[in-house]
Amino acid sequence: MNDEEPRDLWTQFLDLLQQVVAPVWNDLIPFLPLLMLGLVLLVLAWMARTWRRSMAKNRSRVPPRRRGPPPVGVHLPGPSPWPFVAPVGMALIVLSLVFGGGGLPVNVPLFLAGLAVGAAGVAGWYLDAGREWRRAESGALATGHGGATAISGGAVPQLPAWAVEPPPGVHLPGPSPWPFFAPIAMAFVVLGLIFGPFLIIGGLLMAAVAVVGWYRDAGREYHSVEAGHMPEPVTRDPEKAFPKSLVPLYGSIAALAIGLTLFPVIIGLFPGSGDAAAGGGAPAESPDAAPAIAANSAVSFTKDRLVVPADTPVELTFENQQEGVPHNVAILQEGTALFTGEVFPGPDTRTYDVPPLPAGEYTFICSVHPPMTGTLVSQ
Repeated sequence: MNDEEPRDLWTQFLDLLQQVVAPVWNDLIPFLPLLMLGLVLLVLAWMARTWRRSMAKNRSRVPPRRRGPPPVGVHLPGPSPWPFVAPVGMALIVLSLVFGGGGLPVNVPLFLAGLAVGAAGVAGWYLDAGREWRRAESGALATGHGGATAISGGAVPQLPAWAVEPPPGVHLPGPSPWPFFAPIAMAFVVLGLIFGPFLIIGGLLMAAVAVVGWYRDAGREYHSVEAGHMPEPVTRDPEKAFPKSLVPLYGSIAALAIGLTLFPVIIGLFPGSGDAAAGGGAPAESPDAAPAIAANSAVSFTKDRLVVPADTPVELTFENQQEGVPHNVAILQEGTALFTGEVFPGPDTRTYDVPPLPAGEYTFICSVHPPMTGTLVSQ
C-alpha cells in the first residue's frame, strides 16, 4: 500500500502536467472569448496603475489653464456624451458575432441593440457638432484673424503675426479623408475572417486605394519642400480636398465585396428556385445511410442539404479540409442540440455515429463557426 500511494500521486501529477504542456486545444476553443476579455481587463488595469504611478511626476508638465477668452478662431467643442455611446453600440455588434447561434451568424437581439445604440450615438454626435458648426458659420464664435471678436461678452484683440501663421518649417498637414477610409478597409479584412474571403480581398483592395490616396496627398507637400517651397497643402478646404475620383472606386469595391459575400445567403432564402427554373422541379432525393460532407471555409459546408433514413443509425463522414482550423458537425432541432460531433482541426476526417432521428427536418451547423449551416432531412 505504501508503494502504491506515491505512484498514484506521481501519476496524477504527470496527468496534470500533460494537460498544461500539451492541452486539448479543441476543449479550450470555447474559452477563447473569455481569455481575450481577461487580457483586455489586465491591460486596462496595467494602464490605470501606470497612469497613477506617473501622475505625480507629470503634474509639473501640465500647462497651466489659460485665463480669459480663447484666441480668435480657436474654440474647444462643448462636452458631448455621444463619443462614449457610439463605441458601446459597436461593442454590442461585436458581441453579437461572438454569441451568434441557432443557424444565424449573429445574435439577433444583441445585433439590433448594437445598431440602435450605434445609430443613436452617430446621430447625436452629428447633431451636437452641427450646432457648433452652424454657430461658427453665422459668426457667433469668431469672425477671422483680423479685428476683434465678441466671445463670452468680451472683446478679443487682434492676434500677433506669429499666432496667425506658423513659423517657417512648421505646418499642419492639409485635410485628407484617407486616415478615415483606411481603418474601414482593415475592418473589412477582420470581418472577412468571419464571413468569407470576398471581404478579405475587398478590404485589401480598399486598403490599397486608401494607401495610394494618402500617399498622394502627403506626397504633394513633400515634393513642394523638396523644390524649396513652404510645405503648403494644395487646399485647406476639406470639400475641395475630398478625392472625388478615388472614393467611387473605393465604394464600388466595398459594395462588390459585400454583395459577393451575401449572395449565398440571398440564394439560400429561395430554396429550390434554381432547380425549378432548370428542370421544372427537382427529383425526389433518396435517403443515404452513409452521407459525406466536407468543410473548406469558415462560412459554409460543401453541402447545404443531407437526406438520411428516418429512425435509422447513420454514419456521417465529415472531412475538414482547412489546415489548422477546427470544425465539426452538430445536428439541432429548434435550437436544441440532438448530436454534437467531435471538433478537430484539418486536414483530417471523422466518421460520426449519428443516432436514429425521427422523420422531419433538422439543422446541422459547425459549433465553432455558426454561419456554417445546412438542412438535414430525415425521411
